[in-house]
Amino acid sequence: MSIFTALFDLFLPKTNMADPTLAPPNIAWKDLLKSLAQQKCILLIGPDLLPGENLFLELCRHTGIDPNDLPGTLPRDISMVYPKDELFLFPNDAARTRVWRKFDDFHDEWLDRLTPIYEQIAALPFPVVISTLPDLGLRKVFERRGILHQFSYYDYRGIPEPHDRISVPPRDLRLIFNMFGVLSDHNSLVLTHDDLFQYFCQILGDRKLGSELYIELSHALKHATDFIFVGFQFDQWPMQMLLRLLNPDRNKGRQYALNPTAAKETCIFFADQFEVEFVDGITPLGFLETLSEKWAADEQSRLGAGAPIQQTLRDWLRQGQIARILERLRQTPAAKDADFQLSRLNSLREAIQNGVVSSEAAFLEMNKIRLAVQDLIEKTNAA
Repeated sequence: MSIFTALFDLFLPKTNMADPTLAPPNIAWKDLLKSLAQQKCILLIGPDLLPGENLFLELCRHTGIDPNDLPGTLPRDISMVYPKDELFLFPNDAARTRVWRKFDDFHDEWLDRLTPIYEQIAALPFPVVISTLPDLGLRKVFERRGILHQFSYYDYRGIPEPHDRISVPPRDLRLIFNMFGVLSDHNSLVLTHDDLFQYFCQILGDRKLGSELYIELSHALKHATDFIFVGFQFDQWPMQMLLRLLNPDRNKGRQYALNPTAAKETCIFFADQFEVEFVDGITPLGFLETLSEKWAADEQSRLGAGAPIQQTLRDWLRQGQIARILERLRQTPAAKDADFQLSRLNSLREAIQNGVVSSEAAFLEMNKIRLAVQDLIEKTNAA
């Protein structure tokens, strides 16, 4: 018995596989909107966000590999490819490093196609977005839009740099978390079977999500009421283990899996074990666009009902909507101070857009602006 089979049997108890109805459920939009407003809805991003396209196979093609002719097209730096597991085997560490550079180029190109999805994600106030992708595309969209946030990633071989650690609870500052490392730190990536084994040894061992480095994320996961999965292949056993890590109590009110590619028996298993509802007939982008429209309408309804302006501004601050707050404050006696902070924010966004400021420096400057805006909110008595 292999170690992977043993882990599979350990974490995935047998089920009677009763055949539940697999028809797409009616999405409980009102429940999701309420969960978003209460900062209890978490989004999880998988690799296959574009319907009908497999990111791993596209990555292989980028390196010159034909998935239909693996033995005949393997480059010298890749000993073998395992499409089912979406993993590689490298002859040595130097080869791994050379291939990683090609991955970096690929994700830069792929980002152009993912940006519309990332834009929709940024428009919705998820307190936590967990991504299994290694790119920084979503972070860049947040920075470009001037959305206050924090970024971190799980590093099974080391510890993220200080400016990439979770600094405050996600309820106070939105969190983007890369679950399987980040491209800029190639040692954090899970690319081989050995990497995957070491990853689970760490995340199930001394470096759990409940450890000091990740405790705020762990708390956010525990108190969340709803999970939304987009772009995942549920037939892969690491995904099944990941669900147990993220939701060990299996107590979420709603768990939707969008546009999944999964066999019927897999859908039955997840419906039985985790109460995941599989939703066909709507793409990740289509779902996010619809949720965004409903959120905007719901928010407008609350504002029209005369919600206290100070509380509204506090809510926007938790959502990272600094520019929106400052535009509203320009209509109050604090207009002069709001103009000054808006000028600082626009200058920072321009610097980020032009690539002349590091993420660390941008984060520090954004925090200074946030503190100033928070002070303005607490001082305002605008109607």
